[in-house]
Amino acid sequence: MDEGLDATPPWLDAPASAALRECAAGQGGTVLVLPQDAPLRGYTGAYTFSVSLTIPTGSGLTKDHKMLVKVHPAGGDGRPEPGRHIQARNDARGFAKRHMVREHYGWHPVSDGRHLSFQDVANGGDPVVAMDEIEDDDLLVAADRKVLAALLTVWNPPTGRGGPSIASTTVREYVRRELTVAKALGAIRSAAAGLGLDDLDGDWLDIDGRMLPNPLRLTEPDGLFGGLSIRYLQGRSHGDLHGGNLLIPATVDGIPNPTTFTMIDFESYESRAPLTRDPAALLMSLMLRWVAPRPGPDGAWPLGLPPRQAEPLLRYLVRPDQPAPSQLPRALAEVVQLHHDAGMAYADNGNWRPEWRTPHRLSLAVHALAATTYDNVRPDAARWCFRLAAYVLEAHRAEHHPKETPPPSGIGVPSLRRLDTSRPSGWYQHPGGGHDAGTPGRHRATPAQPRNAAPALDPGPAGKLPHQRNRNAAADRTGGTWRSRVGRPSAGPAGNGARRRIMVPVTLAVFGTSLLPLMAAEGPSDRGVRPPVTPSNRTETPPTSRDDDRAGTPFEPVSPGVQLDRIAARVAQRSEPPSRGRYAHICLRVWSPKDLEPHSDRPDRFREERLWWTREGTGRRTVQAVEHGRRSRAKVAPLGPSDLTDVPPAPSEDPAELRAQVASLLDAKPPELRNAAGLLELVAEFHRFWPLSVPQRVTLLRLLARTEGTIDSGSYPDRAGRDGYAISADNGEGQRETLQFDEKTGRLLSHEKIGAGNETLASYLFLDSGRTSTIVDRPCADPKPTNKGG
Repeated sequence: MDEGLDATPPWLDAPASAALRECAAGQGGTVLVLPQDAPLRGYTGAYTFSVSLTIPTGSGLTKDHKMLVKVHPAGGDGRPEPGRHIQARNDARGFAKRHMVREHYGWHPVSDGRHLSFQDVANGGDPVVAMDEIEDDDLLVAADRKVLAALLTVWNPPTGRGGPSIASTTVREYVRRELTVAKALGAIRSAAAGLGLDDLDGDWLDIDGRMLPNPLRLTEPDGLFGGLSIRYLQGRSHGDLHGGNLLIPATVDGIPNPTTFTMIDFESYESRAPLTRDPAALLMSLMLRWVAPRPGPDGAWPLGLPPRQAEPLLRYLVRPDQPAPSQLPRALAEVVQLHHDAGMAYADNGNWRPEWRTPHRLSLAVHALAATTYDNVRPDAARWCFRLAAYVLEAHRAEHHPKETPPPSGIGVPSLRRLDTSRPSGWYQHPGGGHDAGTPGRHRATPAQPRNAAPALDPGPAGKLPHQRNRNAAADRTGGTWRSRVGRPSAGPAGNGARRRIMVPVTLAVFGTSLLPLMAAEGPSDRGVRPPVTPSNRTETPPTSRDDDRAGTPFEPVSPGVQLDRIAARVAQRSEPPSRGRYAHICLRVWSPKDLEPHSDRPDRFREERLWWTREGTGRRTVQAVEHGRRSRAKVAPLGPSDLTDVPPAPSEDPAELRAQVASLLDAKPPELRNAAGLLELVAEFHRFWPLSVPQRVTLLRLLARTEGTIDSGSYPDRAGRDGYAISADNGEGQRETLQFDEKTGRLLSHEKIGAGNETLASYLFLDSGRTSTIVDRPCADPKPTNKGG
């Protein structure tokens, strides 16, 4: 019997290993744990792995059976998973045949109170990947779409036999029930206490300067609007539907093929549960991939979304019926919209929109609260989840209980202390905070490699294809591509396998007679001095520069110098034909409250500006308003020699001359712009008036790489869907300037100015620039989104 487990993997603890041997011996056979780097871990301390069970069949013959083994945590409601698994198969045999596997041998006890269950592997033994392991964003969205369609049209058809029914309950009982199923009811209060709450007993909390309902009070007898009734759709529910419990077929190379899926682990299955439970759980599970990426293979914690994306995401989850924020990565926005559209389409079949929308909000709040209790969601990400729950409940209050008005902010009301909403959602650098693989606890699924088959050769991280690597080890989701945004871990020990992330300080220096960013001479762009930072209303701690090896301490902004240097080196290798012609020609797309409406951020309403001008200052400017694709009559203005007064001189290709130019130009700006933000504005002005050559773009990028006070804002699509690398800086009035560059050409893609109150002051897309000998009045060519397939 022992021969099958001679090489027991280090992650298989001794009691579970002994129980596995006992179960195999009870069948008269032996068991072999198949090669795998690590098991698939779930929310509750359970973990799943593949084995091969060999059982004698007589006459000296044996039968080998490949199976999934799940180690269930101790405790629970006393009803082990196999019984619910059988019930789920019997309740919908057609669905089970396509999307479930069989269980075997009932369940087997472990000496410490846990138990084992056994299921067939999925996909006939061919490779599968957990949905959590899908690296390509387009494939992830396709898998999500497939799962939602099956849940809402096959497993729970909206009409006919097997369709949903309506049930009623109170808000309090609904939330208590859902938190119980999520195994979080007894943990959320202690988790919230660790997030900086002054008082857990009040009905209202002061969050971000707003009075919001206290989510913790919903479960209590006298909680705010907890006793009011709601109606909800009910039907079949998996009960723990996160990406680790969804297996997707894969090729032998590990490339996912989301044409179907298999659900596993039916421990929390119910035949008459709220239908919004599974979609909300899956949605929150997918959000955590971006907001709180799990630790990588080395135990290091990647960063979550930067605040310019995390905050719009929170608002979009609260109001998914609104247009998707332009700042969000494409796939992330698609997932939120997909869940909203699928739910509304399902509800429309029976005019059930209120019976879907209200419980879905409550379910989303429940799973956001549950996420605050997971060991591998760091405190800053947990704060974001708690805030999401509070904002979702505020939307519920505003729609259903408008008479329950909050008290004035700050008057005898507890507040969420130390809640820095401008930090990245997963910024908390958690040395020693990684979840130990051998210790039970609450944590999100941390998948290993494909379940059913181990490769004959493990090429190691460097030799693996991109889809085979752990994308969460160093990553930023940017549309349909996977971009590294986290620096490599520093050398040296760290607790529990996690390595401490190292950040770089921000520096300013006196340059001449005015405060300017310190612009070092050409050379390596690492810096170590730390004078004061430009005053700002923000306290943002930005994500690390991608592939940045430099050192610092947690919560310090990281300079984008290394990445800008790499872009500059790439651009320097380009060969572009010279642009010739009498006129410099520039085309912009502009969103501006001054010209449209206050704080307008509508992507379909903008103005297009075209400029032709000569060195003598003559030429033409046209401005054309566009709304919903319809263009108004263009306003044409001829230019005389004295009309263009705000054109800066062309930037020099020589680094020393460019530094002198910049020093002079910044010295002429107001004091609040004699800093890194002023330089970013100046670089945007260069691009706004001059068609820049490759040497000019390279020199500007290298200047920015050596400028203190700029911060890495990550890679993401601009309003036209073009991927670009962004840097930001705050001016003396708390306003933020952000420039986004094409990483292949070094051209400026966009310039955005955000006010101290996080409102959009102006946004520019740079569509075209060059030289021409003629003036042709026609619209600028539509920008082409980044090709996600290449």
